Amino acid sequence: MTRQSGKFGNIAIGWIALVWGTASLAEPIQLDLYTQEFPPLQVQVDQQAEGYVVKFVEAVVEHASQSLPMEVANVHFAPWKRAIRNTQENENTLFFSLSRTPSRELEYQWIGPVSPYEVAIYRHFDGPNVSPNSFQDLKNFSFAAQTASNFEEMAREEGFTNIIPVNYGKVAIKLLRAHRVDFAPLVTSSYHYRMEQYGYDPKEFVEVVKVDKLCKELWLVTGNKTSQQVVEALRDSFDELKNQGRLADLMQQYQPDSEIMVRYRNAMK
Repeated sequence: MTRQSGKFGNIAIGWIALVWGTASLAEPIQLDLYTQEFPPLQVQVDQQAEGYVVKFVEAVVEHASQSLPMEVANVHFAPWKRAIRNTQENENTLFFSLSRTPSRELEYQWIGPVSPYEVAIYRHFDGPNVSPNSFQDLKNFSFAAQTASNFEEMAREEGFTNIIPVNYGKVAIKLLRAHRVDFAPLVTSSYHYRMEQYGYDPKEFVEVVKVDKLCKELWLVTGNKTSQQVVEALRDSFDELKNQGRLADLMQQYQPDSEIMVRYRNAMK
């Protein structure tokens, strides 16, 4: 009798262990998302994370959860250094949107490109009326650019010498509007929002030419401590949803005159 009771006891313990183990396996992996404000890719509206990249990454995680249980724990808008540090030091932490460079290649696991990134040269509407074939054709003109920015570094390497360094992008536009410089670089995707944020009419300025060397894609990444299983599930879902046109649809939904972006623009005034 004792032997039989022991047998049933072992079976019961084994069953409990199996159920407990199965429940543990079903616990979704908690993913922390880190980003910075960059309209219309990623913004905060009424303390909620919005933007076409935010919504696409959330959709990717939801889709990937069908093959590997996972969910978004939090979306953090954080300073650059903190976001990068947390991504590199912790597992299951995603960061967007990051340009892919040789120096960064081994520091992250690259999941997929979430947005184009284009830098263009702008002038005031009554500034120099030129039609350059390339950025290099503007070498004899004056520019305002943020100190230590990618643009300033690249322009000086290209032999541009007439560059007025400024601490903030708003100051560059102020100089441009006052005709103290001929041109200034701006990111095309956020141009409309930045002009309004700075207190200027976007129609006052004209795009002149793209800066090809600074135009690249921005990526969704995770640190090297995130498991390969999680990365592959995210990559598969990323590719599937992008091929279905989900990202392109979201980009259209977050145009400057969309309801959500109008709310964002009004909050910035």
